[in-house]
This record gives sequence, structure tokens and C-alpha cells, in this order.
Amino acid sequence: RKDKFELHLKETEFRFNHRHLDLYKTLLKLLKDDPL
Repeated sequence: RKDKFELHLKETEFRFNHRHLDLYKTLLKLLKDDPL
């Protein structure tokens, strides 16, 4: 869907830029440092 494209693009970019790290741990750290 067009309305989700930008979100999908950002997620893909994030995954690509952090592909050498454990994604789960990286996201946990980001959320811990800056909660929603």
C-alpha cells in the first residue's frame, strides 16, 4: 500500500544499515534509550 511505503522503506534501510548486529538487541537498546 502506498501509505505504508515510507515506513517500509525506513525499516529496510534500518535493517540494511544494522545487518551485522543482532536486530532484537539493537531495537531493545533503542527503545530503552528513547521510549515511545
